[in-house]
Amino acid sequence: MSRIKTMLATALVASALSAPALAFHCPLDGKAIEKGLANIQVSDEVRTKVMQLREEGMAAHNAGNHDDAQKKMAEAMRMLLNATGM
Repeated sequence: MSRIKTMLATALVASALSAPALAFHCPLDGKAIEKGLANIQVSDEVRTKVMQLREEGMAAHNAGNHDDAQKKMAEAMRMLLNATGM
């Protein structure tokens, strides 16, 4: 039983320590998306959707909802990659 408690405590500590790391990741993703849009030819429709997702991601980040922010940023990055045929 104490082994389970130790594992649970370790998981909780790891989770608590990783949250700030994820919080700092959002602005980096936003900059990567901007850089990608500057260097990749995409349709206006894709560009608009990617920028919308980026804006929503940054708004979620600023509101402290980093899980949602990461999802929005990842979706924007996937759209950019798909637009290039990668």
